[in-house]
Amino acid sequence: MNKQGNLIAATALAAMLGVGGCSMAVPAGTSQGSAAPAAAASAAPMPAMTASGDAMAGMIHIESGAYRDAAPVPAGSMVTVMNMDSAAYTVTSDDGSFTVKVPAGAMATFKAPGKPGSYPFHSDGGAGMHGVLTVR
Repeated sequence: MNKQGNLIAATALAAMLGVGGCSMAVPAGTSQGSAAPAAAASAAPMPAMTASGDAMAGMIHIESGAYRDAAPVPAGSMVTVMNMDSAAYTVTSDDGSFTVKVPAGAMATFKAPGKPGSYPFHSDGGAGMHGVLTVR
C-alpha cells in the first residue's frame, strides 16, 4: 500500500474507532498559537466521500470469520478491506476480476471492476466466507 493509501486507511480506522473528533492538549509552556510538534501537527486527509455522502462506502469488513459487505461503489473506485480478525484472509471475486490478501489486523485496497453489476466474492482456503460487491 502506498503512503497515501496508508493515511486514508489510518483515517478510516480512526473514524471507526471514534477518535476523529478528539482534541489535543497544548503542551505546557506553549500557547495556542505556537507550532505543534511535527508528528502531532500532521493530519491525514478524510476518506473521499461517495456520491451518497457515505465515507465508509467501499469498505468491506472482516470480523469473526465473516464478511460485512460494502455499500454499492462507483465503477473503478477503490475498495478498502479491513480485517479485524487474527487470521489473514483473501477477498477474491468469483469471476477473477479482483483479488487481495488482507493480513490479520490490517487493511488492503483493490480497484472495483469498471463495469456495473454484482460481483460475488469469497475467501481462498477453508474459511468458507462469501459476500457480494455491488458496482454501480
